[in-house]
Amino acid sequence: MLRKVIVVSERNLVIAIYSFGGCEGCRHEMLNLGEELLNLLAKYGITVAYEPLLGYVDEKEEYDVVFIEGAVTSTKEVKKLMELRSKAKILVALGSCSYLGGIPALMKDVKDELTKKFTKSPAIIPVTASPIGKYVKIDYWLRGCPINKFELTALLKTIAEGRYFRQGIKRFNFCRDSVVDIRGKLIGLDGEKCLICGRCVGICSNIGVNALGHVNRGINIAVATPFQEPLDNTTCITCGLCTAYCPVGAINYTNNIQLVQDMFKNGEKLVAYVEYEALAALAEAEETHPNKLVTAIKKLGFDKVVLWTPLANVRPSADLSILPMSHAEHKYISQFYPDLKKYLTQPPSMRIPYRGVLITQCVARKVYSDYVLTARELQMMIKKLNISDLESSEPDHVFKPAIYGYLKAVGPYELKGVLETVRRGVIKSGVIVTYICPNGCLMGGGQPHSKLPFEVCVECRESYFDKFMKAYIL
Repeated sequence: MLRKVIVVSERNLVIAIYSFGGCEGCRHEMLNLGEELLNLLAKYGITVAYEPLLGYVDEKEEYDVVFIEGAVTSTKEVKKLMELRSKAKILVALGSCSYLGGIPALMKDVKDELTKKFTKSPAIIPVTASPIGKYVKIDYWLRGCPINKFELTALLKTIAEGRYFRQGIKRFNFCRDSVVDIRGKLIGLDGEKCLICGRCVGICSNIGVNALGHVNRGINIAVATPFQEPLDNTTCITCGLCTAYCPVGAINYTNNIQLVQDMFKNGEKLVAYVEYEALAALAEAEETHPNKLVTAIKKLGFDKVVLWTPLANVRPSADLSILPMSHAEHKYISQFYPDLKKYLTQPPSMRIPYRGVLITQCVARKVYSDYVLTARELQMMIKKLNISDLESSEPDHVFKPAIYGYLKAVGPYELKGVLETVRRGVIKSGVIVTYICPNGCLMGGGQPHSKLPFEVCVECRESYFDKFMKAYIL
């Protein structure tokens, strides 16, 4: 359905093509139309007022249609974009860079030492590359890198014939017949938000739990548990990895931010018990020194910051014992290796005193206490702070592990291998510390959001963790 939303003068169209931060490939694709483009311009009486590639360089006070290629990369381009928006009756984003940011937007941070090599003009101040829609309203857009030139001609014909329409309008009404919501005491799934991308299903399958899967067919396909049972009634081990892998927050765990903020308002002096891995992950995610995060945590209202590890409360044993680092590992081994329960100990006791709040990478620790914040929740709380301007400060106390020289089983594949080895009687003594999450607690279900690709993120967090261990533990 076409709806008239823009009024253009009845005289011949006057168009202009501008380029910002891009490779100009979309403009060249336009010129590749050759005679077809010339015939189209002649047929509809379209005048090209500005396009340097064609030799038209005289700017006008008003345009009917302005095409803009490339992302916005400097304050000069921002100013020019605003000017063109005021001059143009119709503004078209030409290609992926203009509409979505494209390749230029992959560089998230503008480094001063880098930009100085490219320009010395005080009038050109670089900004983070962004789509033009960040600054002005777009009327139409043409996707692609480069654009589809035939989509360009179709759009020009539509505008020239006065058949203006609202791009992105629905071709038909669509709604699901039903929405599948899954509830649990700690973790729940909002079916209305779910994109059915399958990432939660994938990670749940990879660790061997299979609490989530796809149900129904066609437009009614959904993510759900077997028979749509609450997660607590399934094989779910409450590791929370599904919440970390969900790109839209459709599946999430109980948020305790408001609880802690209310305690601050009541004047309670709280102590933050921060796990080593949580501090390392936050340092990577926020691109800052761990000691600045200590200051940031105190800025939120915490009276003291203590670095803590579950292994501080574990005692060495000569007998064979399998130590689950959380409720998740304990439930996993109990469910899938019941014959090994005789070696299975309880997860390490948190033993956090009254008015203590645990900050952790582990969603499963929320099973035992309400006074638990994940690193992702803390990340949300410190976003309002300008961490780079804070001074570094040392933690008030550091708990050290009580055991050393134990066997570690990290991740689902290594954990399964070690448990099978125990089952065969190869390992007969010592402590086995188990971690179900891939790459251990550094990549736990409560991890903060990172800007880096997975492999780079893991490497960076391990680097922070190693430096931390050398500074405080070893």
